[in-house]
Amino acid sequence: MGKWAFSIGPVNFSWFGIILATAILAAFSISWWQVRLRNENSDILLDLTLYNIPMGIIAARLYYVWINWQLYVDDPSEIPKIWHGGLAIHGALIGIILTTLIYSRIYKISFWYWADIVAPGVIFGQAIGQWGNFVNQDAFGYPTDAPWGIYIDYAYRPPSYEQFDFFHPIFLYQSLWDLLVFVILIAMSWWMIKKPGKLAHGSLFLMYIILYSAGRLVIESFRIDSEMIGSCRIAQVISGIAIVWAGVFLSQRYHKILHWFKPDIRRKGSGPH
Repeated sequence: MGKWAFSIGPVNFSWFGIILATAILAAFSISWWQVRLRNENSDILLDLTLYNIPMGIIAARLYYVWINWQLYVDDPSEIPKIWHGGLAIHGALIGIILTTLIYSRIYKISFWYWADIVAPGVIFGQAIGQWGNFVNQDAFGYPTDAPWGIYIDYAYRPPSYEQFDFFHPIFLYQSLWDLLVFVILIAMSWWMIKKPGKLAHGSLFLMYIILYSAGRLVIESFRIDSEMIGSCRIAQVISGIAIVWAGVFLSQRYHKILHWFKPDIRRKGSGPH
């Protein structure tokens, strides 16, 4: 498969752009479905979408350029050319979270509640977006003889790996993991809607951060072109920090819930606490 899907006059449409647009549309559609299930104001979702799409893409690109500055220092004109690849999901998540947090503060809505609503759609969009690495032949893993290994053209093979033809399809591993996380989040969402109050607001979003990051920790170890800080893979460092951050917030939110129920526990004589 080539990188270009089709052309209309002088305008070329890349597979990467089509996949990215499909991922965004899928994420929005699932979030819309979640909003309707909760009978919430769809205008808020529209606002969040309009703000988060550009900010997420900009943050994803800036993050990637920052950690790969050596690739752009001699030719800064490449920086805005996202169709050449180079969007970091950690950058996108940082941009989306900050934008949503700022919006929630300005318009006095619950950040945690709306983060729960959009989390399933975001991870599903990520599952689709991973296929952009397939068409660009980047973010692949070490050489493999496994039957599911992906063929990489000679021009895209890293130095000292030119003699190998097939490599681990990191995009496929990550996409399948993201789909599994999506199923888990949808199950949690159904539980929250059917049994309100059983799960604290923010549980979906924080579990999304934990599960996605846990998968990234493992899958990143197969990747051949990870960005590094010394001997550490940057993505694994960020994923580890994200797991701790989300775990702390998740425990805090459930500590508050348990605190609310303490009077009832005492009245029922359930023992010391």
